Parts: sequence; structure tokens; C-alpha cells
Amino acid sequence: MPRPKKEQPNHAGGLYEVKITVGKTIDGKLIRKSFYSSTSKADARAQAEQYKIDREVASQTGAGFISKDITFADWSRKWLETYKKGKVKDNTYLGTYEIPVEKHLIPYFGNAPINNIRPIDIQNFFDSKAKSSAEESIKKMRACLKAIFDTAIENDLCGKNPVTASIKIKSSKPETEKQVYTQKEYDTVYTFAKSHPNGLDIMLMLETGVSRSELLGLRWEDIDSQNCAIYIRQGVVDQKDTELDKWVTVSDGLKNVHRERVIPLSKNLMEKILEKPRSFILPGNKRKHTPDHIVSTEYVFYSPQGLVYSPKNWYNRVYKPFMEDLIAKFPDIPKLNPHELRHTRATLWVERGVDLFTVAKLMGHADLDMLSKRYAHSN
Repeated sequence: MPRPKKEQPNHAGGLYEVKITVGKTIDGKLIRKSFYSSTSKADARAQAEQYKIDREVASQTGAGFISKDITFADWSRKWLETYKKGKVKDNTYLGTYEIPVEKHLIPYFGNAPINNIRPIDIQNFFDSKAKSSAEESIKKMRACLKAIFDTAIENDLCGKNPVTASIKIKSSKPETEKQVYTQKEYDTVYTFAKSHPNGLDIMLMLETGVSRSELLGLRWEDIDSQNCAIYIRQGVVDQKDTELDKWVTVSDGLKNVHRERVIPLSKNLMEKILEKPRSFILPGNKRKHTPDHIVSTEYVFYSPQGLVYSPKNWYNRVYKPFMEDLIAKFPDIPKLNPHELRHTRATLWVERGVDLFTVAKLMGHADLDMLSKRYAHSN
């Protein structure tokens, strides 16, 4: 009697594959799982049977069932999609969660089974980041790692969270030094801004310490000419829309509740703001056969079309040309970025003797300790 033919591999790479049903989704669809063997189909079938036995034992005893083939990359992306995407603002999702996971965590832990990662692996990861990443960035990575493993435990993918209290994080990367104007330099820049086409934006930032986002979020209704003050209620940001997968400019509130505040203005600055046109004639487009038309603006600092200004475009069209003209006339004046104008305002207030509590209120800071550390010893 002839010997029965040996069953041939039925999967790429010369592997034997056996599929079994392991459950159903909430909407009733079957969940199928594959098991592989390089030896025989019987061996793959034995793995499948053992898997079912392990699940049943876990069900009867109440012990967590650990699926050993879920990789860190698989679960961290599932975590992003399920627990973060759509649950936080898009710019928060990108900067606080997606970038740390995709740029740092997955490249390091990648295809490691999530149940096999130990505290020593976590410590080695942070040690590898010490030279190249700032401490704030490392803290974001740690927060993401802890949440990824916490949810993995909740879903029976691993037994313990390896991000333990013994893990130490540090950064040897020097902190970027912020520059500020001295009072003399401030006076020079402010005076120059008075006669510059883009100067009003810079005057307001220098005098009040508002951020670029807050400046561009100012609406006409936020200008209180009677009391010579402005109300900070909105911020404008460029963010990646997670649904459309493209960058958009949005105005949707402030960074935190402490940022909503009232800031007094000098009489001269208020007069200059009130001189700014609230409507203008926008030229038509002959090619598109659109006529000239009047545009009524909602924002105080608007784009050439009278719309909300993208922070990136504002920097390139308004801030950068101003700084280039300033340096051309005053080569010894340092070229500061928009955030350093804000830093300048706080520093000069403190040097003038304004108490930290008042500075915190005017700047929209929640943390008085941070202000104390940063400005109390300013020279």
C-alpha cells in the first residue's frame, strides 16, 4: 500500500498554517487567528489547540490570559487609535502622543512582544535618549509608555507594567537658552515698530506678552477701547486634522483656563489698533471673473484676504520681514523669535519690580513656581 503523500506547506515561506475562530466582535463578526509551523500542519494545529486550552484555563481560574504574539508596535498604534485619536485636540494628539510613539517608541521597541518588555529594557531606552532629547520630550515618552502598558494590562496583553517607579529619566542635552531684550533694546525695537508696516503686531506682543497664537486669535469684539484693554479668549494654531490627514488653521480656545485674561494697553497702542481698517476692498480675479468686493474682517490681525492668519504664514509674511528690516538698521540688536518677545515682557516686568503673582496673571501662567525659578534671579 503506497505511503500517503505528505501535506504541503500552505503559506508563504514554506510554512503550514491553521486558522481557528477565537471569538466575535461586538457587531457579530468572527475573529480568526492563524497559527504557523515550519514542521507540519499537525504541529500548527497543536499550537491552536494549546491556545484554546490556555484561554479556557484563564477563563476558569480568573487569571489574565496573555496573548504572546501582540507586538509593541501593534498595540501602541491601537492605543493611539482607540484611546487618543479624537479624544484630545488634534495638535495635542500630534505633539503629545503620535510623534513620541511613531518617532521614538516604535523605532526602539518595534516588533518586541509587548509581554516580553521588562523594566531594564525601559531604562535602557531612556538612557539611549539622554543625549539626543530634551527632558520635556523624554517625559512625554514616559507618559505614553506608561499609558500604553496600563491599557495593555487592562486588555490582558501583558501581566505587569514595566514602567516602574525605579525607572530614572535624565537628559544631558543642554536646554536652549532664551534670549531677551534689555530695556534699552526693547525701547529701540518698540520705537522702530511704530513706523514699520508690520510694526503693530510686534508692538502688541512686546507690550502685553501675548503669544503668537493669542495675537492671531484676537477678534474686534475682544478690544475694549473704553477701558483701554484687550480680552484674551482664543488662540489660533496650525494643526494636523486627524480625519482629513492635512494641516489646517483653527481657532478653538486657549491652551488652558489660566490663559483667558484681561490685559491693559497703553493709550497710544490702543489708538493704533483702532486705526487699523476693519474692512477693505479685495481686488477681483479677472481670470475667474470675480469682481472687486468689500471684506469685513473678524480678526484684528488678518491675512491678505481678510481671514484668520495661519501662524506659519504670519511668521513668514509679517514677523520675519520685520526682524530682517530691524537687524538691517540695528545690527547689534539680537534677532528674537516670537516666544522670546513674550519672555522679554515677563523679564522686564520682574526687573521693574512687578510681583510674580501679577506677572503670572498677565501672562496667563498657571504655575507660579515655574515663574519664580525662571524670573526671580533675572539680571
